[in-house]
Amino acid sequence: MALKNGNLKLNLKKQTSILKSNQLAIIKPFEIHSAIKIDKDSQDIFALYLDKLWIERFEDGHIGFTKNIIDDINLYNKFLQLCNDIFSKKSILEKEKLVIEFISKIYKKYKTKNTTKHNNVLVKDIQNYIDKNYQNEILIDNISNEFLITTSHLIRLFKKELGLTPYQYILNKRVNLAKKLISQNISIAEASLMCSFSDQSHLYKYFQQIFSITPKEYQNSLCN
Repeated sequence: MALKNGNLKLNLKKQTSILKSNQLAIIKPFEIHSAIKIDKDSQDIFALYLDKLWIERFEDGHIGFTKNIIDDINLYNKFLQLCNDIFSKKSILEKEKLVIEFISKIYKKYKTKNTTKHNNVLVKDIQNYIDKNYQNEILIDNISNEFLITTSHLIRLFKKELGLTPYQYILNKRVNLAKKLISQNISIAEASLMCSFSDQSHLYKYFQQIFSITPKEYQNSLCN
């Protein structure tokens, strides 16, 4: 985002910044934000919205920058030119090429460092989120929205770090909880509901996959 003249009050991540002319503002997908003109001279606001799936081609889907407000007159001018090019009669391929070149320049200069450390922390945060919510109805889209990353990047990252997809991890948590509940004399039907399985057949299916025994067989083994 940029503007030719004046100033904007930019509210982002519970912080307020002033975006001046000759500066760029970078906002991640799903980040809640607002931009308010604070003087009469504020005009000609330019914003480029990129699809979250399209942006995945950069840095394996990792969208991280060292700052939200970039004071770089060269990139600022290139951004305004890019916006003009987008509304020109150039072909779609030419326009996409220009967007890719511009985004690549921003990443090269302002991307966050130590992506591996960032990914480790991110996966740990996601894991903690799942641990707190797996007994409820939880979708992969819910998780990706919560952590401002794409669904496909979430799956790749989680599997790389833990060897399981988020869905497999959730199933493992639910099945192990069901096993614990059954061992505490909770009925299989009730355990199924408490672990957010849609019905007993789903619990039977995944229980047998993980433990090579059905819930009923496990229940009977406790009586012996």
